Amino acid sequence: MPPRHIRKAVLKARISSQVEDHEPKCSIPGCGRPTMRSAKQGLAAYHCRYHVEHRARHGSHWHKSYRATELKPYLAAASDWIEEHRDEHWVAAALTSLTALMDDAGRAETANNIRGLSPQRRAKIALARLREADIKPERLLGIHLAVYALIEEDPGSHNVREFRVVQVAKAAHRLASGYHQTWDDIPLEGGKTGRWEIHRYPRSSGRVLRHLGKMIEDECEHVTDRYRKDVLALKVSGFGRHPAITNPKPTPLALPPERRRPSDR
Repeated sequence: MPPRHIRKAVLKARISSQVEDHEPKCSIPGCGRPTMRSAKQGLAAYHCRYHVEHRARHGSHWHKSYRATELKPYLAAASDWIEEHRDEHWVAAALTSLTALMDDAGRAETANNIRGLSPQRRAKIALARLREADIKPERLLGIHLAVYALIEEDPGSHNVREFRVVQVAKAAHRLASGYHQTWDDIPLEGGKTGRWEIHRYPRSSGRVLRHLGKMIEDECEHVTDRYRKDVLALKVSGFGRHPAITNPKPTPLALPPERRRPSDR
């Protein structure tokens, strides 16, 4: 591999190149911003910087991440299904593999100590945090089943592998992310004491999400491929159909806030 300064010079030359191998405007409908290549900001030939960063955070150029409240009914159905089928061969194998995955993840570093580490290592640290937080493998398998069931039922979802993997990673990451420290009885003026708290969270974006989601998917995909329709049927029977099916509304694309129409806010 060439030295870093050479790679950097080549990258700058590609970004500033006058070759017309890109679109002038972002391909997301309604955006209208110049692509990164057109604006000489990067190598993206069909999307603007905003939507490239949106994909890094969410796994899709236009679809936002699902909130915990949206995932909740699917996760409840998945948890009930796993409890009833934990002795089934594929389920038992997945739970065993997920346990081994977390056990082999190494040390759970704090958010202060992960700067500069590779995405692969940071993904393993995220798994180690889940282990230290006593997150059970049933929870991770339930997240994988729930995310796939939600994306399959939601007619407005972006049903591609990257979006699914990132959504699994983000849901798992929420369970045990960040560094939290509290000190009591800190001396203050006037002889009083108080509390001092530090809360730091690693950024939930980029390649680390892809690695984390891929590691979880490798252990869960056989169960999800076979049984996600059963989980979806259980969710529908207990919670009804997705709101986008029972009460369909147009879903605005993920445009920059300042470019959205007032009716979309």
